[in-house]
Amino acid sequence: MADLEYTQYGDRMLVEDGYSIRELIDIVFAHIKMIIGITLLAGLLAFTISQFFITPQYEASVKLFVNNSRAGQTDTTSISDLNASERLVNTYMEIVKSNTVLGKVANKVAASDNLVYSLENLKKMVSTQAVKNTEIFYVKVTSENPEHAQLLANQIAADAPVEIMDFVEATSVKVIDNASLPTRPATPNVKLNTAVGLLLGLVLSVLLVLLLDMLDVTIRAEEDLKNLTGLPVLGVIPCIEVLNTKGKGKQNGFGGKYGYQ
Repeated sequence: MADLEYTQYGDRMLVEDGYSIRELIDIVFAHIKMIIGITLLAGLLAFTISQFFITPQYEASVKLFVNNSRAGQTDTTSISDLNASERLVNTYMEIVKSNTVLGKVANKVAASDNLVYSLENLKKMVSTQAVKNTEIFYVKVTSENPEHAQLLANQIAADAPVEIMDFVEATSVKVIDNASLPTRPATPNVKLNTAVGLLLGLVLSVLLVLLLDMLDVTIRAEEDLKNLTGLPVLGVIPCIEVLNTKGKGKQNGFGGKYGYQ
């Protein structure tokens, strides 16, 4: 459906109220080459940036277990102990990321492995994650060098339990898994980024096509004239094809590419 509106100069223009599903499909297929081109270009751009311009980051992690049993008690663990251990996990994760723990880690890896990391840089590299409804949490180290990530994570696993037990009495922290050498980068995810780029390219290209169609006021058919003037079309001048001297067809008169010229 379309309505007539007037510009500030008194000219009449055609204003579309909306598109039917059929019209939208026709518009998309009429510009399918543009849509495919923009989609592929966006996917290629995302792949290129992810593959060649973003520095890969490797992640090594250690798994730690929190035990809330007191020394001298029986080996049995009550429900209250388990609940207390779960609540203490967040406290322990903060202790792991403290200046005290990470400072000792930085000093030890500098002395034993000649790895020089400032405390501020190390704090940016270390993250923690609790396993829901358990007394287990992960300590993760992210680095451009996979060997450095492994060494730092294992050093944290060696130093953190001692420091935690010094801060929080009557508890213990045990290492379940030490860090292994990461073989694949954790970021960037090239496949995921490329897929996101393709999806964004598809969405943006379709929106661009619809916008261009909305801004296009070219009269292409009798229906456009009816909607614009509100008057019936009394007659149509057909397109007459005339043969030139070379025997090829040549359009002449009205009714060319869109039916009118």
